Formats: sequence, C-alpha cells, structure tokens
Amino acid sequence: MTSPEYREFELADGVMSARVWPHAGAPVMVFAHANGFCARAYDQMLTPLADRFEIIAVDLRGHGRTRLPTDPETHRSWDILAADLRAVYDQLPQPPALLAGHSMGAISTLLAAAQMPDSPTLALVEPVVLPLSFSLIARWPWHNPLKGRFGLAKLARRRADGWPDRAAAADRYRRHKAFASWAPGVLEDYLADGLVEDANGVRLACNPQWEAANYESQGHDVLRAARVVGGRAHVLRVEHGSTVVNRAGLERRGVKIDDMNGVGHLAPMEAPQRVAAWIVGVADAAAV
Repeated sequence: MTSPEYREFELADGVMSARVWPHAGAPVMVFAHANGFCARAYDQMLTPLADRFEIIAVDLRGHGRTRLPTDPETHRSWDILAADLRAVYDQLPQPPALLAGHSMGAISTLLAAAQMPDSPTLALVEPVVLPLSFSLIARWPWHNPLKGRFGLAKLARRRADGWPDRAAAADRYRRHKAFASWAPGVLEDYLADGLVEDANGVRLACNPQWEAANYESQGHDVLRAARVVGGRAHVLRVEHGSTVVNRAGLERRGVKIDDMNGVGHLAPMEAPQRVAAWIVGVADAAAV
C-alpha cells in the first residue's frame, strides 16, 4: 500500500487540496469531510480502503489546506461546495466509481452527484437531512432567517481559535470530553491539517465564522437531489444524535438507509474501521 500524498486541483477561484492514496488501475473514490474538519481527520477510516480504491479526499472550501475564498455573510447554501466537487470530478483522468462523504460532505456529494449525467454509487455517512421547512426558510430572498438560531453555529462562533503552538492546542483538545470517544490517533490526524501557523502561533484552518455560516446555510434542496440520484445513494444513519432527521423523505425517493448502533454522528472518528467496512459493503453491493 502506498502512503498518502497531497494533490492540488485548480478551480476558477483558487486551489482545492486533496489527500490522495494512489492506486494505479483501481476504481477512484472521492471523499468529502464534515463541517469544521479536514480530509486528514479521516486517515484512520480511509487508509484501510486504499487496497480497494484510489482515494481522493478533498479539503472543502474554507477547510484544511484548500485555498478558496469564503464569505460567511453571503453564504446561503452548500451548492457552492457541490460545485467545487464537480470541478474536481471533471479533472480526474477517469470518472469516480464511488462518491462518499460525511455530514456536510455527504450532502455536498449528493448535490454534486445530482448534477452528473451518470452519477456513480454514493456512500453517505450521516448526511444532514433536516425537515423541508429548514430549506424553504433558508431560501428567503432578503436575509437568512436561520442566522443566529442554530445552537451549533453559536458554539462555533465562540470556539477558541488561537494557541501559542501546536502542543498547546493539542493539550486543550485532549482535555475536552467531546474527544474522549474518538479512536486512537484520530485527534492527532485532525490537528495535523486542522491547524495552520500564523504570526501568533497556530489557529484553526477552518475559521469559526465560516463553520458557523455552514451550519446556517441550508438553502440547498436535499430532497430534489435525492430524487434525482435515487437508489444509487446509500446512507449510514447512527444511533445517537443522527442528523438524518427526515429519513422518510429519503426513503420515499429510493435512498437506501442502513443503521449503525453504538455510535454517534461522528462515527468515522469513533469507529473508523466499522464505517470503512460499511463503505466496502456498499461498494460490493454495487459491484464497484
């Protein structure tokens, strides 16, 4: 198995970075991460899949090593993230055989796939599928009524964002109970690309204002995309704190949903091997 490397994709307004596991001749899988994270945070989950696929795990706009502009004030939907993914797909030497993602990355992947003439199989871990009313409210033409109303967005805006060095940041994170359930090594992987150096030490690669804006920007049409993709989409829904709220809406549009017990929304961090095995199962069922 080859070691992962970094690759850059030129987009119209900047550069998208990706963490790549090269595997000549293997089917290509493109993976997109959750809000506030980065591709490297999923190393523990993705590395076991490198025997099966050539993996391209992107850093979405405003995250990790990617250098694309962000404007929290005008951000209204995840369609811009889907457009970025489409731009990456179009630059690949062969079409992706499997599209995968987690949370915001899962929905961005679904939205991108719905725009493809022949989308491949999708493996979507805990996509954010809220009631239809959220999307309708977020499309209000004059302002975003959801701004300031999401608890996660409020927490993001209050997030600490600056430490004298990487060791100080790592110490702060290790003492936080939210990371106690993560598998060994995952936190270290996240911090490797989730922090960037600046004049004062280190800060978060994903600006908390952009993270908050992503939570509030729900103007994209998830159910329309699910209707277009239909049975090619497979969803993994967890037992604790799932964001697959509108399960019935997905199932009515032909999306296949599997349940995983004993884990929460951050299942790829808590149980990376189990999630990797689920992705393999999706690929096997689709003969990818």
